[in-house]
Amino acid sequence: MSETQSITEPKAENSVNGSAGPAPAADAGGAAPVKPPFVETLRELGTSWAGVAIGYGRIALEGAARALERSAGKLGELQEKLKKGEVAAEGAR
Repeated sequence: MSETQSITEPKAENSVNGSAGPAPAADAGGAAPVKPPFVETLRELGTSWAGVAIGYGRIALEGAARALERSAGKLGELQEKLKKGEVAAEGAR
C-alpha cells in the first residue's frame, strides 16, 4: 500500500503484473459510458448472425416435424392394415 492510498480505496488488478493498484475513478457525470464504434459493430454483427442461425434452426425443426408427421401417418396406415389382416406377418410362411 502506498503512502497516498487510503485503506478504504477500492483496488483494481494491474493487468501487467497482477498486482493491485488503485481503481480508476468513476465517471462523475453519471452518463452511460460511450461504446467504441468497433464494439458496437461487433455487437450488431453478432446479433445479426444469431438471428440467421435461429432462422435456420426453426426451418430445420419445421422440416423434421413434417417428416415425423408423415412417418406417423404411414405407421397409422400400416397399423390399420395389420388390424384388417391385409398385411401378412413377415415371419409367417
